[in-house]
Amino acid sequence: MGKEEVTAVKKRRKLNTSTSNDGTKPVPVDVYKRVVEFEEAEAHLRPADKDAAFFNKTCQDIRQLFKEIAELKTKETLEAKEKINAKRVEASLLLVALKKLNRLEKVRTRAGRDALHKEKQRVDSTHLLLQNLLYEADHLNKEVTKCLQFKSKDEEIDLVPLEEFYKNAPPDIIRSEVTKADEHQLQLARLEWELRQRRELSEACNELISSKERVAAAIAAARSRLDALAPHLKDVLKSTKPLQECLALRLDEKRDEARAASLLPASLFLLFKNANAYSDILGSKVISVGVCGDEDEARRHDQNNVENDIISSNESDSDQENNDEDQQTKKKRHHRTKNVSKEDKAEAKIKRVFKKHPLNVQVSVKAEDGTALNLILSYLINLKIIVVKFTVSLPKPVTGVSAADVLNGHSILNELYPGDTGDDSPHPATSYLLKNAGISESFSYFIPEIGRPYVWAQRMCGIDFMTSELNEQSVRRAVEPCPNLSVATVENFIMTLKKRLKCRVKLMHELQDLESGKISPPKGSLPPSMRLAGSLTQWQSVGWPEYSQAPSTAFLVTEGLVSANDLLYRAIITRQSAKLVALVALRSDYPKSVPIFSLTLHWNGTHHAGINDDIRDIERVVNTEIGLEERKHCTLSTQITKLLACLDILLETSDSPEFPPDKVILHPVRGRNRSKPYKFVNQGVGVFVHH
Repeated sequence: MGKEEVTAVKKRRKLNTSTSNDGTKPVPVDVYKRVVEFEEAEAHLRPADKDAAFFNKTCQDIRQLFKEIAELKTKETLEAKEKINAKRVEASLLLVALKKLNRLEKVRTRAGRDALHKEKQRVDSTHLLLQNLLYEADHLNKEVTKCLQFKSKDEEIDLVPLEEFYKNAPPDIIRSEVTKADEHQLQLARLEWELRQRRELSEACNELISSKERVAAAIAAARSRLDALAPHLKDVLKSTKPLQECLALRLDEKRDEARAASLLPASLFLLFKNANAYSDILGSKVISVGVCGDEDEARRHDQNNVENDIISSNESDSDQENNDEDQQTKKKRHHRTKNVSKEDKAEAKIKRVFKKHPLNVQVSVKAEDGTALNLILSYLINLKIIVVKFTVSLPKPVTGVSAADVLNGHSILNELYPGDTGDDSPHPATSYLLKNAGISESFSYFIPEIGRPYVWAQRMCGIDFMTSELNEQSVRRAVEPCPNLSVATVENFIMTLKKRLKCRVKLMHELQDLESGKISPPKGSLPPSMRLAGSLTQWQSVGWPEYSQAPSTAFLVTEGLVSANDLLYRAIITRQSAKLVALVALRSDYPKSVPIFSLTLHWNGTHHAGINDDIRDIERVVNTEIGLEERKHCTLSTQITKLLACLDILLETSDSPEFPPDKVILHPVRGRNRSKPYKFVNQGVGVFVHH
């Protein structure tokens, strides 16, 4: 750029600044804003339906122009090019018109949205105002309800009846001319009379409390004197101990037993009292009674029972408080109880249901040879029944296996009275209580752990569930023991158990001999000159599965003549090649009930009562053909001796050279059935004849 041009530019700048300073400053104008305002005003003035029609027409014209331009482009002439340019200008103008229509439509849309938004705000404001009014109306309704339900403190006071008020109240409080006309004044007068009476009662109560304190002080002084006297009494008792030992007196022991017995539950205390009386009469060598357990725990248990009774009596007054405390306790202990497993909870529930009283009664019944049956009777607090555990004390060890089984505690006590096996609870409500506690197992499942609930044990404690009425209240309360029932049952039980124990001791010695192969028949059953050829080679106990599955016992098991509670044995008798297997079942009341023999003979095949008449005849002779005199002295050895004799008769009358006749037999066989002479007549050397 040259100097002249630079100079000219500077002059123009000076000229422009001079002219701008001389005149007034022009106001700036926003053209875009003016255009927008104009289009907004135009959009409100122009009808939308006409613009829509104009939009459709303009679009149609543009399509037509594009079509014509496309046709003209195919001609490629100068005139066609001029027309194309003209139509392009026309189409551009139409596009400008479309843009304006688009802007006008956007303006209308925005205006509609603004109007809709304003209307929504107005509706929301009206709705909020309505909600405020509803809330206020609801609050007023609640306040009105509270006012209508309001109860004054004086309404909770149990005032004296109106007639008694007018009769006993003084005139200055009654004021009949005012109270009879105004109910409010009447209520005030009655409250004033109630206040005066309560003040008088409060003064009387204070006087009684002071009198009580004086009496308590006198009692405390007397107690202190008695406490001071106690050491002197203990010294006196100590000085009498040598005299007690010389006279064989058990005063200290009886005193301790009496103190422990006072903590027993009512049913066990009744048993202890009656059994102790029989012990004093019969002597400690026959029956002895004692109390065992934790006395301190028993005292705490009694205190807890008293507290529970007090709590249960006031339960209706404190339900809400207890619920609140339970909720708080659950919240506090949540972190401790959430880790307890289901098995631990179930075990704790079972222990709580089968909880025993801390003290129990021990009764020991002794036989003449020194064998003693020790019974431990406990009381289940929640199930309200007596359970028994037992042990047997032997003066010397028992050699035989089967002999030891008959002195097992349950074996001796099983069916001591008919049908009393102790396998289930005699209390009809036991199943309900277990189900209510959520225990799915039956009561018999827990017997090995807690003991057997014999019926005679309940009756010894004065409990008879057969005569008690069962309802929802009697299930919860303890059954009251009957003293007369306990007295009669204890006496009968002691005599019955002594007899059972004596019979079992004899059976034990008899089984010991049988296990060693020794048979001791009673005197007079066979002549001394008669010899039995067979011998007992084996005697042992058998289980119920083996006994019930034997072919020879099928009839006995089916008819229920033998059960799993019986004592079951197997005897094997041999004579040369013949072997007789006898399955023997002894009832619990042996020797009152005769043992039942089931026979199987292994000789020239296998024979039993189901397929052989001779075996059936022998079973009939051994099991049933026992006279009255024989029944009194019938023992297991008696029947085995008879079985040996019958086996000899069977084999010796079979015409086998292996078994030559050795007995005096009049007729070997008789009748169509060719029955054998199994009946023994004790005449001379002894003769076997037919029945």
